[in-house]
This record gives sequence, structure tokens and C-alpha cells, in this order.
Amino acid sequence: MIVPTALTLRTPRFVLSALRASDIDAIHAACQDAKLQQYTTVPLPYTVDEARVFATEYAPQAWRDGTEYVFGIRPDDTSPLVGVISWQREGGFVGYWLDSRHRGAGVVTEALSALVQWILSQDEVDVVRWEAHAGNVGSAMVAQRAGFRWSGEGPCVVADRAGQHPWGWHATLRRDDLETRQPASDWPVVA
Repeated sequence: MIVPTALTLRTPRFVLSALRASDIDAIHAACQDAKLQQYTTVPLPYTVDEARVFATEYAPQAWRDGTEYVFGIRPDDTSPLVGVISWQREGGFVGYWLDSRHRGAGVVTEALSALVQWILSQDEVDVVRWEAHAGNVGSAMVAQRAGFRWSGEGPCVVADRAGQHPWGWHATLRRDDLETRQPASDWPVVA
């Protein structure tokens, strides 16, 4: 499955579309946040050039190769970027981050729900995976609210920026579980 970079997903409040050169400054600014740096694999320090490479080289090439589908999250087609969400096709993992000014308003939960609907509409995909470094309660709350099912703790599959596999939290969402939600009480890290 290779998806055109022109693919756009829409939610009631947001547009998910390919990154563009005009996103570079927003990506760079968001990636200066200490909490985002703590729980993601962004290089440190995160420079404008790294934001440029991510937006104009890495993400478009990943789309062309069909390895990762990286979407910018925006309120509408012409608004500035507020976050990024992606699906790494080979491992089946979703990942996301949000500019700190937009946290707490359900942005990523809404974007993740739309992304998962699209992923699981592909005939060959039956499960989507989520993992986060242990301690990332915000990401866990998003995953639980988007319908993922807690599957436990263990080393992260995706390596961190040092190439290590830190202790992490894991969940999955299967096609059969779409449109349902596991209670937060079944998630020991958010209950």
C-alpha cells in the first residue's frame, strides 16, 4: 500500500495533511519543549535545519516509500501546524506530538481517532500499535480515549534517540474494537 502525499484526513475540528515547508518554524518551536523532548525521539538539540529535513525530506520520502505516513495537524487547510501524527507502517505504531499551547483540548485524541479509522480501513491491516516511554501519562490518556486496549509494560520496540529500548507502556487497537473504548480503570497508568 502506497498512499499519495496528497491524502488529507478531516475531523470535526481539524485537518490532517502532509507536512509542508511552511511548517518548519512551527515544528522547530514545538520541539523546543522539554516535555516533548523527554518522551520523543527528536534529536537534541533540535535545530531549524532538523525541522527542515523532517518536513521537506524525511516525511515526503517516507510517504513515497510507504514506510511512514506523517500528517500535520491543523485547524483548517490554511492554518499553522499545531502538531504531528504518524503511522509507521512496518511496525504498525502510531506516534504523535502536540505543541504545548494546544494540549488538554482533545486535539490528539480526535486526530488519532481519525488516523486509526483510516489505517484500519486498509484491507491488509487488522491492528494498530501504540507505545510510550513509561511515565508519559498524557500519551496514555490519548490512546485510551481513542480506543486502544492496554496490553502491558515492557521494553519499547522503537528505540529512543540513544538507540536504547527504555521501559514502556503498550496498547493495541484491533479492527473489531473500533468505535469502542476500554475503560480507563483497565489502564493502570491512567486510572
